[in-house]
Amino acid sequence: MTRDKKRKAAVRATQKATGLRYTQAARLTPEPETGASAGPAGDRVGQSFTLQELLGECATLPPAVVDWGWDPEYEYQGPDVFQSKVLGAAIPFGTVLELAGELSREGRGTLLHLESLSPLESAVVSSSGQRRFKLIITQDSVYELCQQPRCSSHPENELIPWCRDHLAECDSGVLVDTARDWGYAQSEDAGRDPESREGAEGAAVLVRAAVAQGAYPRVVSVLLDACFEPDDMIDEVFWDPKDALAMRQAIERERLRLERIAETEYRRIQKETGACVACGKAFRYGVDMDVPARYCSTGCVPPPPVAAEPEPDPWWPAPSPDTDSD
Repeated sequence: MTRDKKRKAAVRATQKATGLRYTQAARLTPEPETGASAGPAGDRVGQSFTLQELLGECATLPPAVVDWGWDPEYEYQGPDVFQSKVLGAAIPFGTVLELAGELSREGRGTLLHLESLSPLESAVVSSSGQRRFKLIITQDSVYELCQQPRCSSHPENELIPWCRDHLAECDSGVLVDTARDWGYAQSEDAGRDPESREGAEGAAVLVRAAVAQGAYPRVVSVLLDACFEPDDMIDEVFWDPKDALAMRQAIERERLRLERIAETEYRRIQKETGACVACGKAFRYGVDMDVPARYCSTGCVPPPPVAAEPEPDPWWPAPSPDTDSD
């Protein structure tokens, strides 16, 4: 129903209740609220607020009437919404509550940043914990996004918070840490059964990203140790020789599986790239997992960016130069 139709319907209802003429009833009938009453779209984009502030609005503000712009005969008429001042738009009560559930571990004091807003459609917010969420305004729902800013894809899972494309752009240190965390979680879920730790898609995703960064040896070593057991710990963890043997066999099967995945990904990247992106030479025959797949050798790999030195603390005295006491 359009704004004009809502206005006319409200005036007719007032006229019927009071018996007044249409013009007199119109003076007594307030203008209907719409999604535009929160101000021009984008006014709050780039601003920050806490989850507590948004929850406070959700708990205290009354339901608002908005014009969804849909056909009046359409059965679904949209969720119950309120006019949020911190977002600058109408937002469903259920969407806010679902967002609070997603951020329950971070707490109500977590800081949120409004990345983008499409009134009566969706909004994207990022948390101080580097998680990103898309808030669906037409429904009571929220879904998590890849950590990469402006990416609209889903993350691989809770422990791999990037989509596959952006995971491959992470540096080797991030990939190693992510592989370790994912491996420990996989080990916990599987219990003592080694076979249930094999064949997970998460391991394959991490290995493909590691191939793109030349980090396969480090990543696969950390991943297998975390997901299974370090070789020098197997006999201490499993007293029964049969259980220890089963663990070692599971590790080797998984290692071979990941090697095949890595080689396939290495050749796929090189075929897609065509030649070394640094020197333009054709790729050599063979696979070198210590070199990012888009380069032909370590000599062509650019050095990592140099981290900026932290500025000295003005409140802490500079160390005095060493002097010879003799």
